[in-house]
Amino acid sequence: MRILYFHQFFATRRRAHPTRSYEFARRFVRAGHQVILVTRDVRHLEAGRQDERRWLPLARETVDGIEVIYVRMPYSNYMGRAARVASFIGFTVAASLIGPFLPRPDVVLAEAQPLTIGIPGLLAARLRGAPFVFEICDLWPYVPVEIGALTNPVLIAAATWLEELLYREADAIVVASEAARDHLVARGIPATKITLIPNASDCDLFGPSVVDSSFRTAHGLEGKFLALYTGAMGPANGLDQLVAAAAELKAAGETDIAIVALGDGRERPRLERAAAARGLDNLLFLPPRPKQELAGVVGTADVTLTIFAPHPAFETNSPDKFFDSLAAGKPVVCNLGGWWRRLCEEERVGLYVPAGDPAALAAALAALAREPAAVAAMGRNARALAEREFDRDRLATRLLDTLTAAVAHRGERP
Repeated sequence: MRILYFHQFFATRRRAHPTRSYEFARRFVRAGHQVILVTRDVRHLEAGRQDERRWLPLARETVDGIEVIYVRMPYSNYMGRAARVASFIGFTVAASLIGPFLPRPDVVLAEAQPLTIGIPGLLAARLRGAPFVFEICDLWPYVPVEIGALTNPVLIAAATWLEELLYREADAIVVASEAARDHLVARGIPATKITLIPNASDCDLFGPSVVDSSFRTAHGLEGKFLALYTGAMGPANGLDQLVAAAAELKAAGETDIAIVALGDGRERPRLERAAAARGLDNLLFLPPRPKQELAGVVGTADVTLTIFAPHPAFETNSPDKFFDSLAAGKPVVCNLGGWWRRLCEEERVGLYVPAGDPAALAAALAALAREPAAVAAMGRNARALAEREFDRDRLATRLLDTLTAAVAHRGERP
């Protein structure tokens, strides 16, 4: 089967970025399928990577058997909103022009980061007579509208129209969380059209024995109970809660507990200033690590933090950091309700704390620091859950089955 895959933010393990499309695509290749993937060119962000031909508008490369076509279109999380929108539009136009000229696919898969990636996916599918599978990792425009980040009525109307068009025209829809699935069903999308495939645990990369023994020494964390946050540092992540929780712990004299926030984003400089102004030597901000190095860092932690700003809309997300923690055998302190809270509590893999309540977060960390046996048991449960339910190989097979079914169903049509 020839799979044409559109994903704007393709990344290998050499980058500090989610690797969902890379991990799935290389497994499709391993299963004997051909994958052509169209993405934005950000190879210069990979560890040890140099690109000397950045003046070309397109580039082509084979990555672990995946034929990757790179579109050179500037983008950064530090861009203003207008610049980011212009970059998304530019990539959408370029990818839409490329798709019809690629070898005819048996199926087209588009991962919606952002929503506009569905345009080149649907266009290529319809022009080449192939089924279209739409993969949604973030509900857009629902989430930005709910949290007040998108207020322009014209943009909301246009995004809603595009969203409904893509849902209607897709032969199958893949969602990454229970809440996202329930949201679509409530809007009238047939449940039979939807497959739940959350972000996955890379059990071959993360594990209880994968530990970067130099990390604690390098940052003065020996003997500390270490709570680790990894990933984006934007408004949606609500990391003021970490600053406030660190202040609570310091005021309570919990000197043996340290919080490390490892990542980057627009909010990081402000958060660092806030922590410094309050003299929080128990909160450390560090730059992001490539995923292949991150595994060892997560392995040094006692618990990890899956933290978002206090809004129910974020429960539709599928945070990579949660599944990385399971694979590493580390308990998760999570402030997402719904499915995420149930996983923590019913599977005994971590603790739930209410979003927007840093005192509760501090209290949870203090309680865990006093219960090493309970922490160890949660860690064992976490690894077992990762292997049983969320292993990447298992979920890649589920996605491949979805693509195969879409091809078969299209072939049955008169």
